[in-house]
Amino acid sequence: MKPVGFTWLKDYFQLSTAAPLTHESYIGGRRRIEIPTPSCTVVETFTPNYFPRANTPLDHVEFALKYDDLHLDLLKKIFENIPASDITSYINTRPTSKYGRQLGFFYEFLFAKTLELANNVTGNYVDLIDSNKYVVAKVAKRNQRWLINDNLLGTPDFCPIVRKTALVTQYLQSDFTARLKTFQGSIPANLFRRAIDYLYYKETKSSYSIEHETPTPDREAKFVELLRRAGTGSAGETLSEHFLAEIQSVIVDPRFAHANFRTWQNYIGQTKLGGEQRIHYVCPPGSFVRSLMDGLGQVAVKSHGVNPVIRASVIAFGFVFIHPFEDGNGRLHRFLIHHTLAHDQFVPEGMILPVSAYMLHNQGEYDAVLERFSKPLSQIVNYSLNENDEMTVHNPQSVEGYYRFPDLTAQVEYLFHAIEQTINKELIAEVLFLQHYDEAREKIQAIVDLPDRQLDLMIKLLHQNKGALSKTKRAQFYQLTDIEIQQIEAEFKTINFDLIV
Repeated sequence: MKPVGFTWLKDYFQLSTAAPLTHESYIGGRRRIEIPTPSCTVVETFTPNYFPRANTPLDHVEFALKYDDLHLDLLKKIFENIPASDITSYINTRPTSKYGRQLGFFYEFLFAKTLELANNVTGNYVDLIDSNKYVVAKVAKRNQRWLINDNLLGTPDFCPIVRKTALVTQYLQSDFTARLKTFQGSIPANLFRRAIDYLYYKETKSSYSIEHETPTPDREAKFVELLRRAGTGSAGETLSEHFLAEIQSVIVDPRFAHANFRTWQNYIGQTKLGGEQRIHYVCPPGSFVRSLMDGLGQVAVKSHGVNPVIRASVIAFGFVFIHPFEDGNGRLHRFLIHHTLAHDQFVPEGMILPVSAYMLHNQGEYDAVLERFSKPLSQIVNYSLNENDEMTVHNPQSVEGYYRFPDLTAQVEYLFHAIEQTINKELIAEVLFLQHYDEAREKIQAIVDLPDRQLDLMIKLLHQNKGALSKTKRAQFYQLTDIEIQQIEAEFKTINFDLIV
């Protein structure tokens, strides 16, 4: 088979990118689409009449804009190998072509340079990217020069791409908010409030536990209060340097907090035996951080009205991949999930979804989605560590596009899944547990009016041992008769705690 589009261009210019192609195009005998595993890259074969007649790089760029997945990092590297005069000539020969206009827009978007056209382009306004294929901004910005509706989620500083895969499309049909409201309405208000109050503390402890840390009682209380205030203020304000630094001082020891975004090279690593560093993720060079964070703030503004889970994904994962602080980035990242979901009224007022608890209980899934971004970078980034384990990245320009134009589709799919499972396994289970717990208290007290401390201990021990009080624990209830113990065990077994996942 013969490559075409981005596949051809990558080979022709011998280009390396950290992010793999999510769509590869070839010319073959018949039209077909394959999705080989485990790469999940879509391989599409086109019939020979699709191959560009002139077979020039710009013809293949036009093919890529028509049929391939958008890859801004690769597109910028391709443009770097094509003289600007060739690009203007190509557009001048097709002033009404929407693909020519898109090509010109992307060039100026990526390089902040103006192409010298012989005449203005003509035609009707067209969307820059297809809303059937990508998640787009709800309000597109009209570009009069190119007659383009700029519906990207970001700016040249930071522009995430989210593809509407089958899984994303499926999740977009789910009304999680309605489900949460229905569930809330089916539970007594006092019981629901008890569960939510507990979940604020559970979420706090889980977020710290993911980082293998235990918060002090004071810091735990402050983080709970921070979560209770999530959703107040605009998303853009929340991503400001001042606000994030203020939150960071709550999350980490103030002695190690920073008032400003970092300007130095940071990385996530692990010290092995002998003192050698195992590098898990090379963060963006310090010189990129401020513009990346400015761009992320614009994403928060431009994505207004987009599905809240998608917004939470691109904002929170975008933040953690930028890693603007020395410490606390992971906890801030998870706070931003809550902030966005609350701000966009995805969860009813005063409710919290213990997403960190799900992440902690399924840490392999969480680590895998982080590695979906960090691992490809390790194949192309060139760095060294000095004797103080300080890092220097030697090819910042080669990797810059990977940080600025990330495909966050996998992270969106993950967060949808995590939220769905959080509702099923953490939120609902907690409320049902309290409901069953109250039922157990009533049934046991109808047999013996135990003091509260002993009653709670009895329920705990019965729950741990599937409704039976073990002989080793029997001595703790020496005041009770064997008949009373048997009655308590029988009544406890009528409560189906096993239904709680």
